[in-house]
Formats: sequence, structure tokens, C-alpha cells
Amino acid sequence: MARPPNPERKKELLDQILDYLLDKTFAGLSFRTLADGLGISSYVLVYHFGNREELVNQIVTHIERRHDSVKLPRPEDLSREDFREWSLATWRWTQIERNRQLQRLEFEASLHDAVSDSPRESAVAKYDYWHGFIRDWLLFQGMPADRVDATARMQLSGIYGLQYDFVVNRDRQAAEGALLLMLDYFFDYLDQVTEPEQRRV
Repeated sequence: MARPPNPERKKELLDQILDYLLDKTFAGLSFRTLADGLGISSYVLVYHFGNREELVNQIVTHIERRHDSVKLPRPEDLSREDFREWSLATWRWTQIERNRQLQRLEFEASLHDAVSDSPRESAVAKYDYWHGFIRDWLLFQGMPADRVDATARMQLSGIYGLQYDFVVNRDRQAAEGALLLMLDYFFDYLDQVTEPEQRRV
């Protein structure tokens, strides 16, 4: 009976694969090119990942798990100032060059999912999670329930758009300037639709 793959070795391989892919795309990825790039036998990759589809799935999951290192508060614990500071800290973490390249790969995988016969759905699940997080925070801030879904989507989609902007244009200062402006509009709108006595500053 074949010995099951060592999960620690698989994690080491995935870390090495991410390093290798920082200036490459999924489109050109094969067991042979990856094995050559890592200086290992393609058999090692087949042994740990089985086939190309599973290899890509596990790479994408490994990329998405980088967010696990970001401390996630509870929506009800964030004041408006806390929300702004947390948003900026999270944004600046995504601006690290390694994270910019991993975000590029994540976008590539998400776009492939949109036309795949068997999509991973992880990009949709991630979007839904963050939409729910912002929506819940807005409810705790006193925003009327009939406005929270669209407002949360507007804010989250704006962040995604600015991440795409940074991935494509590489202009960190311009993208962050737009984010700061977007946050100002976001809080101004929140003030407009909440009663003064409901506001949690």
C-alpha cells in the first residue's frame, strides 16, 4: 500500500510553489515546468497533488489562507475609528509586494472559476464573508437594515477594485489615496442615513 503524503512536506512544497509563482501565471503551469523550476522530480508533485487540477486547487487554497494571519475583530467591537484604522492596516498588508503578486494569482484563479465547469467557489465564499462582516458592522452602527446590503457591497467592491488597480498599475500611493477618499465618502454616507442617537463613534 502506498504511504500517504506527509502534510508537512506538502506545506513546504506549497510555500516553495508560491515563491516560484510570484512572477508567473497559472496558465503556464504544468507539473514539468514546476518541477524544473523547483529542481525536483515531477513524480514528487504527482505523489503529493495527484493531478494538475488538484495542484491548482491546493495552491489557490494556500494563497487564500494568507489572510488567516490578519487579526480579525468582531464587527460589534469596532468603533468607527477602529473600523477606519483596521481597514487601513489590512489594506497596507495587501500592499506588500509578495501579497500584491499573490493577489494577482488569486484574481486569475477567480476569473477562471467564472467559466469553469467545476468552480472552486472559494472566491465567492470569501466575498460573501467580507460582505457579511461589513453588513453586520453597519447594522451595529445603526444603519437602516434596508440599506446595509447595498452599502456593504459598494464598500467591498470598491476595495476589490482598488486592489485590482494596485495589482495592474503598481501605484501604491495613488491606490491608497483613493482608498482614503472612499473611506471618507463611506463614513459621510453612514452619517447621512443614521440618526445621531444611534451613532457609535
